Parts: sequence; C-alpha cells; structure tokens
Amino acid sequence: MTTSLICSPTSVRVTSRGPARRSPKPSRGGSRISRVQLVRYAFLVAYDGSRYFGFVRQPGRPTVEAELLRAFERLGLYRELKEARYRVAARTDRGVSAIGQVVALDVRREPKVRELNAALPRDIAVLAAARVKPDFNPRTQAQSKHYRYVCEAPPGFDLPLARRAARLLEGSHDFEQFCKHERGRSTIGEFGHASVRGQKTLSFDFTARAFLWQQVRRMVGALLAVGTGKLSLDEFKRMLEGQAKQAMRPVPAEGLILVSIRYPSVALGSSERAVSKFIKHLRDRAHPGYEAMARLLLKNW
Repeated sequence: MTTSLICSPTSVRVTSRGPARRSPKPSRGGSRISRVQLVRYAFLVAYDGSRYFGFVRQPGRPTVEAELLRAFERLGLYRELKEARYRVAARTDRGVSAIGQVVALDVRREPKVRELNAALPRDIAVLAAARVKPDFNPRTQAQSKHYRYVCEAPPGFDLPLARRAARLLEGSHDFEQFCKHERGRSTIGEFGHASVRGQKTLSFDFTARAFLWQQVRRMVGALLAVGTGKLSLDEFKRMLEGQAKQAMRPVPAEGLILVSIRYPSVALGSSERAVSKFIKHLRDRAHPGYEAMARLLLKNW
C-alpha cells in the first residue's frame, strides 16, 4: 500500500541528443566497454536523530548523512558524490528527527528500498524512492516545509493565549529575535502557518518555505514563555516587530520533527514494510515526540 506524501507524480522522459553512436568494439579480452547512464532519484528518509550529531556529515562524528551515503555507496548507487550531484532538502541539527527528509542523487542502477534499509541502522529508514527530472533539487525547489515540536505541557499552560501568539507569527516578519544568526543571511521571512494544540502533550506546528537556524526551537520557547506567563503577549509582539531585544533560548532538540516537504510535481509512495519497521523502532522510545512521529506515519501512510 502506498500513499502520496509529496504532491503529484512526476513523469520523466530520458532522450538522447545528437547523432547515434556506434557500439564500442570489444577489447582483446572479449569484454565490452560500456558507459553507465545515470538516472536521478529522490528518496524519502525518516530518522530518529537522538544519537546523531545532526544530519550533515562531520569528521569523526556519527551523522545521518554519513550513514545514508555509506549505504548508497555500498549498494553501488554511486562512485563519487560529485558525479552523483547529491543534494539534501534540510540540514537538521543534532537531536532533530524526521519522517519527511528528502535527498536526491544520480544513481548508477535502480535503487531498491528494501536493500537500502537492510544496509542502514534501525534508527534510519528510506521510506520511498522515485525517479525525478534530471534538474530536481530538493532544497531550492521546495514549496514548503512542515516542522512539528512535541513536548509535555508545563503546569498552568494557557493554551488560548499561546494560540494568539502563534497566529502573530504568520505572514512576513523579521525573525531576528527568534533564530541563531548566520553571517550574510537575512532574518526576514514569511510564515504560512503557525499553531499550538493539545492538553497534556502539546504540538507546535510551523509551515514555511524556509527556516532560519534554530528558528522553530526558539519560537517554541517563546510560545511556552507566553503560555506560562513569563512573557506577555505585548512583549512577544514587540519582539516580532523588532522593538524589543530579547533573543529567545532554544528548547531542546528532542521533540522536533521534520514532518514533510512539498514540491510542485514530485510524489513518493511509502513502502509498507519500511514504515512498519520504523514505527516499531519509534514505539520502543519513551519521549512523546517519538509516539507523535509514529502517529504521523500511520496517518500519512
């Protein structure tokens, strides 16, 4: 059973250009020299980020990307990353998990989801693979990204007040007070959706085309402060308008989930076996964020 997680299907037509070429002549040993035609694929990836130092490779440290690339290479999907034109949609931080990460690369043979998962640790799963257009870039062509943060509700949390604050985040703003600064990057951005729901367990949902460094975790910290009376709604609004300098500290990474990334014309149908196996891993964990991931997978699948 498959479910479209990312928009509509893409059809890819591979054509040759220029005059037809003669087949290569056999070598003296009788073998035939052949040129492998690379084909671009997108992969839907889920992972429990608790034991990794983020997604992106770091020398001497375990990362999700390092495990993925090791599996791709072991199965002969690529020889050199430069040749494969490898790209990733989101560079999640240490401890952050995902059920909707997307990577793309040019492969030397058709990838098999089952083979990939057999080569990966239990806390990383390739949920789907789909052939895409040769120019597909999962980062620059993303229409929107959806993050969810899950945590226990603090005592006396005022949910209606936190919801009012969340609605203020929607639209175009300067998010300087809600991110960790990156040199040369503008802090002005546009939010499509921000919401808070739940009772004993809170879910904070955010949708935007792009996010700044630690932006979601700092916004959650601010909304928790509003809901517990540590930050007034007026102060929150003034921070958003740039009238108050009170940079928020980020909440812990555990509990943050990259839920999905949407594209105009790419669809990935999840493997039943891969989803079931990863849900089993999640339900062995104690944090409410992992149970939330399991429920999201079941809902989408």
